[in-house]
Amino acid sequence: MTIRLLTALRRAFRRVNASRRGYTIVELIVAIMIFTIGLLAMAGTASLIMMTIAGSRTRTVGAAVAESRFEQLRAQNCAAHAAGSAVTRGVREDWSVMPMARADDVTVVITMLTNHRTTTQAFRSYLPC
Repeated sequence: MTIRLLTALRRAFRRVNASRRGYTIVELIVAIMIFTIGLLAMAGTASLIMMTIAGSRTRTVGAAVAESRFEQLRAQNCAAHAAGSAVTRGVREDWSVMPMARADDVTVVITMLTNHRTTTQAFRSYLPC
């Protein structure tokens, strides 16, 4: 008789434990909060990446404008090298020429708008005469 009673009690405890296998409301709220924080972090990272890509694109255009100016000056003879400024592809460029014995020291300063800020970048090259 005691064996039957023990078996019946074990079955009853199994039923009680089986009904308590779900999640509590507190566990669900904590899981939703962790998931929400993860989503917000991903959204913030995505906007930072987009700003970095846009800034890189603008700096690439600035470097291309400076290289183009160096090539234009290289195509001229040394006597025609002179300082100046221009706006090319939305980028302001100022260049200066300092004559030396066998070359000209050329500095091109690029001013551009990157991520709603004005950024200045200088490029320097020696052009042989």
